Formats: sequence, structure tokens, C-alpha cells
Amino acid sequence: MWDHIIQHSLKVAQVALFLAKALNRTGERLDLDLIEASSLLHDITKKQSIENNEDHVITGAALLKDLGYDRVSKIVKYHVRLPRRRPLHRITEAEIVNYADKRVLHDRIVALKERFADVKLRYAKNKHTLDRINATEEESIKLEHKIFSKLSIDPGDIGNLL
Repeated sequence: MWDHIIQHSLKVAQVALFLAKALNRTGERLDLDLIEASSLLHDITKKQSIENNEDHVITGAALLKDLGYDRVSKIVKYHVRLPRRRPLHRITEAEIVNYADKRVLHDRIVALKERFADVKLRYAKNKHTLDRINATEEESIKLEHKIFSKLSIDPGDIGNLL
């Protein structure tokens, strides 16, 4: 794994654990160990996938499942796009890892708008891909509202609070 991917994953884990702990204080029952492992491993096959033109979501989830980490595998599978069917009033570990990944650009905590601007610049090579990125951005904005409706902090405060 490239060093910059390691630094990104460490920062994603930091954000995810911060949010999960804050949410658990409000009554959520998030598995902190599962969130930490999934955050650290979410890009486990990113280097290989770039080199072989593969989808790192699929290869990462498959690798982790093959190694016996089924629960981590399921979260890694959804760290880019969440499943359509998920609980409305409860926050899941997959949602936390997904959101934390969207808030970290390389190794910096940024707003969703900045993160998606970078994603569009690097990956939106055609209308279909741009439409998919825009849909993911919309999903991330809704997820941000879901998470922060349960917290007494603003999304922009995360970087200062860590």
C-alpha cells in the first residue's frame, strides 16, 4: 500500500472513531472496533486496483472476506456507495466509515463540497461517471444531516475537535 493511502486511512479512522464515540454518547450502539478496522482497511486494495484497473471496493471486500473478516468486508464494500436499504433512524458502522472517507481528502479533513470537487476533477471523465458522482454527493449530504442531527456539533468543527 502506498504511504499516502496509509495516511488517508489513518485520518479516516480518526474521523470515524471521533464520530462513533460522540454518537454512542447520544445512545447509538456503534461497534468501535469494527469501525476502526474497517476504516483502516477500506482502501486495502487501492494500489492493486489502480495498477490493474479494478474496482477497489470489490477487490478489497473480496480479500477481507477470503481472510475471514466478513463484517469488515461488508463495510469496505459500501465505503464508496451505501446500500439503498438501510435503517432510517439508526446510524450504522458502514455509514460512519462511508462518511468519514468522504470527509478526508488525502490526509486532510475537508468539507464534502471540497472532497467531491476533487473526485469530479480526477474521475468524472464522462457524463455517466459525473452523474454517479453527483448522486453519491447528494447521498453524502443526506448522510451528513442524519449524523449531525444527533450531535451538538457542526460538520465543520470536526477538524478543530480532533
